[in-house]
Amino acid sequence: MADRGPLGAHQSPVLAGLLTEATGLVSGETGTEEAVPRLLALLRRVPSVRAAHWLPPGSASPRHSVVVQLDDAATPGDAALVRSLVALIDAVCDRSAPAVPEPRSGASAPVAGRALVVLIDADGDVSASPEAMRDVLGHPLGTVGGLSTIVHPEDLAVVRGAFESTVRHPESQVEVDVRVRHADARWVVLHVAMVNLLDRPGIRAVVAHGQDVTEERRADEQLAIERARLRELVEHLESGVVVDDGERVLLDNAAFTRLFRAPRLPGGPVADLVEQLAGQCADPAETRAHLLAVVASGRPHHGLRLVLADGRVLACDVVPLRARRAAGTFWHFRDITSDEELEESNRALARAAESKSRFVATVSHELRTPLTAVLAFGELLGSSTADPLSDGQAAQLAVVNRNARRLLRLVDDLLLLSRLETHQLTVEWDLVDVAGLVGQVVADHVAMAGREDVRVELAVTPGGAVRGDPARLTQVLDNLLSNALKFTPSGGEVRVDAREDGARWTVSVTDTGIGIPEEDLPTLFDTFTRASNAGVAGVPGSGLGLSICRQIVALHHGSIAVESTVGVGTTVHVRLPLARGEG
Repeated sequence: MADRGPLGAHQSPVLAGLLTEATGLVSGETGTEEAVPRLLALLRRVPSVRAAHWLPPGSASPRHSVVVQLDDAATPGDAALVRSLVALIDAVCDRSAPAVPEPRSGASAPVAGRALVVLIDADGDVSASPEAMRDVLGHPLGTVGGLSTIVHPEDLAVVRGAFESTVRHPESQVEVDVRVRHADARWVVLHVAMVNLLDRPGIRAVVAHGQDVTEERRADEQLAIERARLRELVEHLESGVVVDDGERVLLDNAAFTRLFRAPRLPGGPVADLVEQLAGQCADPAETRAHLLAVVASGRPHHGLRLVLADGRVLACDVVPLRARRAAGTFWHFRDITSDEELEESNRALARAAESKSRFVATVSHELRTPLTAVLAFGELLGSSTADPLSDGQAAQLAVVNRNARRLLRLVDDLLLLSRLETHQLTVEWDLVDVAGLVGQVVADHVAMAGREDVRVELAVTPGGAVRGDPARLTQVLDNLLSNALKFTPSGGEVRVDAREDGARWTVSVTDTGIGIPEEDLPTLFDTFTRASNAGVAGVPGSGLGLSICRQIVALHHGSIAVESTVGVGTTVHVRLPLARGEG
């Protein structure tokens, strides 16, 4: 246990006078019957003593006892004076005890509440009651040669220092903790109060009384360790923390000072804490009133939003601390500015996406209706036999129909992309025969390949089914094959390979077309993105097809990738997992 030096706690003249008067009663000829009531009266004059009673020996206890009730405002000086007065009452009672006590053998257990009273004269001679030595420290009568033999060697200098300090100040009191060896060889901590009565006639000594505080000091040390652990933990938290006892701030941490860019607060009143918090907020008056109301409510509050004047936003948790009664407040602060900015950004993105979807849906609907009418009337004009068109008129009508169909496909692609991005696309799941699906798509493009003078080859091996939407997968393959034919010049070749490897299907569409520049490959599947050489080659397109393909394939838990070399050709690979139980 750590050494404790003199506290240097000199009592006020009033309290010292009480102790002097009480010591005079003990040193005089006053009998026990008269001295005890007078000492109790002096005890009750201590400001913080609510009640004091003396209980004589009886069947319940072979010794007398003194019961003292202190109020919550008792100071350490008050408590020390009370211990001194109780020790003097013990001395009076011991004085009236039989001269020859019952013999005791061996070490005895300490008597609860008993104090050890020691007198030290001007020459340094020490005298102590053998009965007190027995009752406090367990030493049998007459077995202790001198107090210096049982005081811890490291505490001898502490005792001498306390004695010298007491001697220099007449009518004063000094308190110190001293380790003393018990009869069972353990060290006991005595809280010793020394009173200078060297100038008092009949006494002429320093009166010291010691109370066993071993358990109290052990508890104090453990409490200090726990407090140190708590302080270390709080200090290294990333969020700001303040703890108060209801009146003053007990501790805060570095994170709190960083958040509020303010000095440390421990020792300051809670009102200053609230003022500091409110003073840095955008609305100090409202924040101050709100925080005071939260603390006064005595209920936990989590996630209180503090908007600071510099634009930052903090979340504050206020948690009341309770033991048997209210014991203060735990304050917890964290910066949520970035979280709020991210949430606001996400909300803005969500609003923009919703607006875009509504815009696309509205525009697409408004465009689709007239385009459908244009195509319908175009077909009507082209099929009329009553008034046939001339060759020039037929050619012009073909241009109108071709561009109307192109616009209609663009509108359909925009609607499909909008549904994919907003997860509103209806998917009809089924087991899909990939080999049959690929064969059908290739067959549908034979006529187009013939017109472009492009040879189409198909290599398909049988395999298991995949789980998917046949119409959407057809749309993907149709787009890839149409692109391959569009970008392959006359005399070129398009090859479609489909094979299953036991875990997935891989469908590859390879052409001998113009190829794609390497720098365009990373963004090729982005919306409205086309290869930089597509426009130069005069090949029309919207830049939506591959983006739609990527999202449909992802919807089927597959992947799509592209390989290409300018002037050589392009290969697109689509990989789809087999349905469970297949393969």
